[in-house]
Amino acid sequence: MEKLKREIHRTKRHNLDYYQSHLDLIENYIEEKPDISIESCKAVIEGISKLALHILLQEPLETHKDEKLQPIFKRALVELQKGRGFSDADLCNRLGNVVQYIGQLRNDHGDISHGRASLKEQVNDADFAELITGITENLGTYMLKRLDYLAEPITEYDDNTDFNTYLDELNPMPDNVLYSKALFEQWPITYDEQLGDYKLQFEADEE
Repeated sequence: MEKLKREIHRTKRHNLDYYQSHLDLIENYIEEKPDISIESCKAVIEGISKLALHILLQEPLETHKDEKLQPIFKRALVELQKGRGFSDADLCNRLGNVVQYIGQLRNDHGDISHGRASLKEQVNDADFAELITGITENLGTYMLKRLDYLAEPITEYDDNTDFNTYLDELNPMPDNVLYSKALFEQWPITYDEQLGDYKLQFEADEE
């Protein structure tokens, strides 16, 4: 799952550290308890799908409690394909069937699903768990990359040096305190609003 881990660590937009425990569980149990790895793969796909719908459509996370995995994933994939120049409905349907199968595996064989009273004999082997893990890794990486591309751009303080200098000259502070830095850290929404106004004024001056 190294590719998915790198994507989780790369993105600054969302706090995805909680996925680390899922990925560790997937990797650690492939040989010993492959069905647990498969069950965790289902949780990763479902979680990323819900995150995409939450960010792109502003859907509250709690509204998905009773929604099944396949429709959540398919709706998320449709939204994540927007802005690319095409939306391949057939691809969404086909991948949706794959994800539904992973979810069905979890329901039928998962050791810890549905409150099982005791563990059972393994149904799937390590090689099959590796296959499901690979599918999950590639789907998850693709979805996070698309989500990072489509979501509103994140504001970085160091990317706006001219604006920061403008604010600091307009609002001198004692003891070497930078007004721009204080505004960015303590009132980020105000910083973004003033940055937007500054860029509009800058563009108008250039015309």
